[in-house]
Amino acid sequence: MSLRLRLSSICLVTLSCVGALLCAPGLRAEPRVLTTVKPLQFIAEAIVAGEGSVASLITGTDSPHHFSLSPTDRLSIDRADLVLWIDPAFEVNLQDLFTRLAAEQSGLLLTASRLEGMTLRYYEDGSLDPHLWLSQSNALLIAEALARELVAQYPDKASHYQAALARFRNASDDFVRRTGARVDAQRASAYLVYHDAFSYLEADLGVRHSASLVADPDVVPGMREMLRLRETVRATPPACILLEPETSDALVDTVLRDHSPRRITLDVLGSDMPGGTSAYHQLLERLIDGFATCVN
Repeated sequence: MSLRLRLSSICLVTLSCVGALLCAPGLRAEPRVLTTVKPLQFIAEAIVAGEGSVASLITGTDSPHHFSLSPTDRLSIDRADLVLWIDPAFEVNLQDLFTRLAAEQSGLLLTASRLEGMTLRYYEDGSLDPHLWLSQSNALLIAEALARELVAQYPDKASHYQAALARFRNASDDFVRRTGARVDAQRASAYLVYHDAFSYLEADLGVRHSASLVADPDVVPGMREMLRLRETVRATPPACILLEPETSDALVDTVLRDHSPRRITLDVLGSDMPGGTSAYHQLLERLIDGFATCVN
């Protein structure tokens, strides 16, 4: 019996199948794709398009930075044919596990930030801005990489995945045409963001916030930083502020004392969205609606 068949037999009889990522994916009728965050799930659903299953590990209000695996999550990873994540700096607690998976069989682990051609943006301290799915060009590169891997693993379904990729590419082109003029960069008002999570989308829209309230949404800024923020607000009163679902209202109230900008909450993760083949562009449309309301 060949090594490939022996490994496949182990997968069938072992409950946890710790080595499942080494099992021959072609023995399964349809692929199992697992992503870390929902925006990646949305992109994957557009490419899988019914010929396979797609799920995400991190759902609801869980933080990608501090997410901890449950036994069920680990089993989901072991059973997946393809795992897609952002970067070790984003899903921090998954770094060691995914590094081992990459060493075992790198083709079954796609790291979005390391795909060739990706546009990456960085914070002032040199760290990666991991919200790279907010760039449509990046999303298309992720979709292309996913389609290539699915075609390689399931050549009998190649025409399906290639057609799904073509639909995704056409949907992106159509989306750009429909939304390109939604935000008037020349007339954009001054605005704040709670956390600098929108830079990829801002680059596509041609706008930029005047200040962010926190560098890390999990760390409360110190007194010196608070005073600097209040001075920024006083010097350039914002028309609005873009918040996130887990925003600290107390912090916002402190910084914006004596100012009453419009408050708009945007969820870059699409936590409350059900998914589907068009979910990625629905997420972007939500975000652009918020920007248009804020800056126009």
